[in-house]
Amino acid sequence: MRKINMADPHFSEDDRKWIHREIDAILDGALSMGPNVHAFEREFAARVGVRHAIAMNSCTSALEAVLLSKGVAGREVIIPAETFIATGMAVHLAGGIPVFAEISEATLCLDLDDVKRRVTPRTAGVILVHMAGLITPDILEFRQFCDDNGLFMIEDAAHSPGARHGDREAGSFGHAGCFSFFPTKVITAGEGGMLTTDDDRVAAFARSFQHRGRDMQSQIERYVLPGRNVRMTETSALLGRVQLSHLDEFLVGRRQVAAIYARELSGQPELCMILPVTLDSSSFWKVPLLLDRSLDRVLITKRMVAAGVAVDWAYQPALHLQPVFRDLYGTEEGMLPRTEDILSRHLCLPCHPRMTEKDAIYVARTLIDAVTDTSRGGWAK
Repeated sequence: MRKINMADPHFSEDDRKWIHREIDAILDGALSMGPNVHAFEREFAARVGVRHAIAMNSCTSALEAVLLSKGVAGREVIIPAETFIATGMAVHLAGGIPVFAEISEATLCLDLDDVKRRVTPRTAGVILVHMAGLITPDILEFRQFCDDNGLFMIEDAAHSPGARHGDREAGSFGHAGCFSFFPTKVITAGEGGMLTTDDDRVAAFARSFQHRGRDMQSQIERYVLPGRNVRMTETSALLGRVQLSHLDEFLVGRRQVAAIYARELSGQPELCMILPVTLDSSSFWKVPLLLDRSLDRVLITKRMVAAGVAVDWAYQPALHLQPVFRDLYGTEEGMLPRTEDILSRHLCLPCHPRMTEKDAIYVARTLIDAVTDTSRGGWAK
């Protein structure tokens, strides 16, 4: 039976030679925050098109650093309810108050009109998540709205290295962008994250925060703000550099898979794919779609898994319905009816550059068969 996973991080033979060649230098020199980290930061900043890139141990740490630099303690930060726990937890751990907002059915990203309705005198900023690698078409309007109202805008770009809107890449639209290099992401360093910004003050704060709050201009060991140890190791940076060198190839592969899905599923009225205006603008961490309300997602998922195809509900339950946020903020079901409806019927298909055309066709046709069988009651619960 064919088996297709949601992610398949890969290093070629040439990549392995590069890594093995550099490992000896790492073992004989700096193990953390050495030449590979600095090179990774330079290369990533150049790719995104910003002045600063600061490597950290995770995207979560990058988010926390930006939020702390913006002084969110006691203030509200608007975030989508469809996102990983880290987005909301970073706000909470920085002393802020997460305000959960509705997402758009067309993009699964924050809905600008809903965000506008939720702004209060206590609002400090907005975290815009590029869900599944898709940058919302109104991102420039988001930035303009934030600028006009004295709010910061952070891009949670964990899913979206290489995603574009116009001639700019993810991580260059907000006051800061935060990326993830977890093994399931578009590029991986094993673990790790990157903060991108053109804001010198955010960058300076992040550099200090990265080193436990150290005064980076002082010749002596002097600490001037509360910080953490969130540095990146040389080994992680090396893996990240290798992967970054292949980002364009990875994106081509992901976009080809998405194009096959779009072709194969185009005649299925019960399936609505969430696609950008142009396929070459998304990084396609995964390919999300919405099922018709008449379909049973649980049965379809079981059928797909039984056929060897991994599928995902990212993220379920919605963030405001996670137990930790229910307990902390009293959030409850029914607060965000549109988002809750969308998340009750969305499904993510696997998408990665190791998938072949046959794999993508198999996934699409397996989904069609699953939908057909469950619609007819042909798949037992």
